[in-house]
Amino acid sequence: MAESFDDSLKRLSDQLIRSSEEFDQRLREQDEWAKKSREEFDQRLQEHKEQTKHSHEAFQRDLKASQEAFDRDLKASREEWDRYLKASQEHNKQRMDELNKALGGIGNVQGEIAEDLFRRNAEAALKHYGIPVDAVHHHLKVPGMREYDVVAVNGSEAVVFEIKNKLRPNDVETFLRTQLPQFKTAFPQYENYTVYGGMGALVISQEQEAELCALGLFVLTQGEDGIAHLKGPKNPIVL
Repeated sequence: MAESFDDSLKRLSDQLIRSSEEFDQRLREQDEWAKKSREEFDQRLQEHKEQTKHSHEAFQRDLKASQEAFDRDLKASREEWDRYLKASQEHNKQRMDELNKALGGIGNVQGEIAEDLFRRNAEAALKHYGIPVDAVHHHLKVPGMREYDVVAVNGSEAVVFEIKNKLRPNDVETFLRTQLPQFKTAFPQYENYTVYGGMGALVISQEQEAELCALGLFVLTQGEDGIAHLKGPKNPIVL
């Protein structure tokens, strides 16, 4: 017997309903799967963020600790270097002081040698220039006034010598400007004497000798024979 129209319509309606329910069920399942997947993704993303955050914080802590350790080491190195430099400077200063003291002592000894040499030879050297000598004074001085290294005198004349180990330009200027002009003031007993000026040096060039003579000074030098030799000016300074 043939299916009636109503039955066919009903059957078709039932199929549509079932298909709709199946579609809705699949759609719900799909939504649930998508929601679950999204939740899992969000969870993994959050875990990744937290892990990245922890890693960054750990990196920053390690970086800070390394920087602090470097700063400590650098400070310690600088302090050690400063101590080394200070110690070296103090040591070098001490060595320089000792060296200067030693050189000063050598200079003093050489100065004493020069004064003794020229003092012992002043009388013979001046006689060669027609100046007789009755006495040669060494370190002639008045307290509070200037000191004169070697002074050779007779009854009417005096030759005042400034003695140096090595002659320097300012030595000549000081002697001519102050020391020699003040001699009669310091020693009024020679007020009526004819006073000449002279300089002596163990180390002196020929140019310096000529210059001193041109300035009117007698010049005492040490010859190759170890004896003092005197050179006289053509126009000596006379006080």
